[in-house]
Amino acid sequence: MSLFDANTLLQVSAAFHGFMALVWLIMSRVFRIAPTAALLLAAAYFAIIPALLCLDCQAWWPALLQGWLQKLLSLLGFSLMALGIRRMMRLRMRWLDIGSVAGLAALAMLAGNASGRSAAALAATSAGMGLLTLLAAKDVHTGGRATLTDGVRRFLLLPYLLLAAMLLGRSASLLWMNEQRPFFVQGDHASAWLAWAYLLMTLAIGIGLVGIVVTRLIDRIQYMTLRDPLTDALNRRALGSELQTLQAQAERGQSHCLVVLDVDHFKRINDSLGHAAGDAALLHLVCVLRANMRDLDRLGRLGGEEFCVLLPHTSLADASRVAQRMCEALRRSPLIWREQPLKLSASFGVAPCQSGDPQGEHSLALADWLVYRAKSEGRDRICVAEPGAALGRVLKP
Repeated sequence: MSLFDANTLLQVSAAFHGFMALVWLIMSRVFRIAPTAALLLAAAYFAIIPALLCLDCQAWWPALLQGWLQKLLSLLGFSLMALGIRRMMRLRMRWLDIGSVAGLAALAMLAGNASGRSAAALAATSAGMGLLTLLAAKDVHTGGRATLTDGVRRFLLLPYLLLAAMLLGRSASLLWMNEQRPFFVQGDHASAWLAWAYLLMTLAIGIGLVGIVVTRLIDRIQYMTLRDPLTDALNRRALGSELQTLQAQAERGQSHCLVVLDVDHFKRINDSLGHAAGDAALLHLVCVLRANMRDLDRLGRLGGEEFCVLLPHTSLADASRVAQRMCEALRRSPLIWREQPLKLSASFGVAPCQSGDPQGEHSLALADWLVYRAKSEGRDRICVAEPGAALGRVLKP
């Protein structure tokens, strides 16, 4: 048997499908990475394997069902693949278009077998798989817009488009020639070439899908290293990096401010209601703060119940108004804890990003000091840095 004949290549393709099925199964069940999408893709690869390994199985079936099981499994595999890719790309899980294509192809295939037109049955199968591949390509294109560069997206789309063109071209040639030209059959040179093409394209598609998952996993890990695990606000290290960027811009004359706030009587909440209530209070605080921020503002947790909001391109007067808005919103929005309202308040310190402070340490220390000044004045209020006023200006509630 030649190393390059169709049957050998199909066996290699089947082995690759089995390997990919196990990879996706491990991702779904062991590592819990995109579990639903991974399970769909594992099932898809498993479903396609019998059609690759059992070329002569159709001779065992009655004439009406000749080749039906193989073709059905192929259509099922491509349908599951399209659904898995749609889930992988985080798109809305609509299945009607995929189900309609697969169902119509299955009916046309059975009708072809029943009428003795095996070429028409094979053409229906190929057309169905080609259209399902195009649907998968559309989902990769749509879902990749937010996370992939144009070049990477085009590169990932190429094997889908080539595979779809090959399958649709095969369907058209079978109908045009009006005779069955078995695909991937040993001894047919064209089929061996197509077997090579199928192997290479499925390799590219499989590796591309794994690459998308690995890239997203890396992005997720990087994201988690920059976030506070409870509130999803920036952690202190990430906030410090953002502050350094603003400080560098402040050296060039741009106006930025920061607001530091500390929840009032937070220890009392933890001691009287428990740490679960304290965590709920922090999550509620973050929700209120984000509702009063712009997209370009940054919220970070300095530690415990202390937070910092970076306000790029904001004057001190505007930053003071932002802090007032946040303070009033928190006052008006009690936390509902165990069906009881729990009033929350915070003390705010507002300071500008100062020049000559590349790390932002002095700006942050000033805002932090203003917070404690606000607490000493009775809490639930704002203290704003003011040129010529060493202690800052306290805004009473």
